Formats: sequence, structure tokens, C-alpha cells
Amino acid sequence: MKTLDLAGISVYVERKVHPIYEELTSRSSKKAEDHPFATMKDLFMMSACIGAQQDKFVELGPSRDIFSGETFNSKTEVPVLAALAYHQTKDIEVLSDPKKVIEIAQGWANGGIHIVREALLERPGRPLYNLVEMLLSEVASS
Repeated sequence: MKTLDLAGISVYVERKVHPIYEELTSRSSKKAEDHPFATMKDLFMMSACIGAQQDKFVELGPSRDIFSGETFNSKTEVPVLAALAYHQTKDIEVLSDPKKVIEIAQGWANGGIHIVREALLERPGRPLYNLVEMLLSEVASS
């Protein structure tokens, strides 16, 4: 099976949500309890999955690139992105267009980042502990 080649494709987030990405990603001088995601890509993947799960697809407004598509792991993350694209379109042909797959993932992440922000930053407690609670709650309900 041929994998999607995402090399050379930039991944974007809305300018207005970029501070959320900065706040939740780790910095070497900060504690993981406050910045639970190692990279913006990790937060993007979670946001895209949550956006799709909760049917929160939001087209991007003014945006900025945060990383390149080749950052995605071809064995673990690219298949998830392909599944999210198929989930949106219900058309297998979308898998032949890497740019469209990324565009769709961006829409899911754009909707999902607000859910992540609310769960991790707008509740009492530190973001890492809120993330663990969010995941445990999801496991318990499924």
C-alpha cells in the first residue's frame, strides 16, 4: 500500500489559536504539568481527532504555518490523517490528494483546539492533570 507523501506541505492553524498551541506545548524551561504536549504536531493531532469525534469541523480563517507535513510519522500519524479525511468526505479519492488530506485535518484541528483549550486550560488544575482526566473520562464512557 502506498503511503501519503506529505513532504513539502505546510500545516496551518488560525492565528488566533496559535497562542493556545504555544501555551500547551512544552518548553525546556517549563514544567510538563503546564505544557503537556511535546510538540505542536502532537497537539494538532489530538485536536484534529477530538474535532472529528465531536463533529467540530471549522474552516481556517487567517492562519500561519506551524510545521511541515513531513513531520508526521508515516506509519502512525499519516493513516490517522487519512482516516480523518475520509471521515469528512466519505470519498476514497480524497486519499490521492495529500494537500486535501492536510486541509481537512486542519479543519478538524481548528474545531478541536477549542475543546482541548476548554478541557485543559479553562478548568481548575494544571493542564497535564486535566488532560489525564479528559482521557480517563473518554475511556470510561466508551
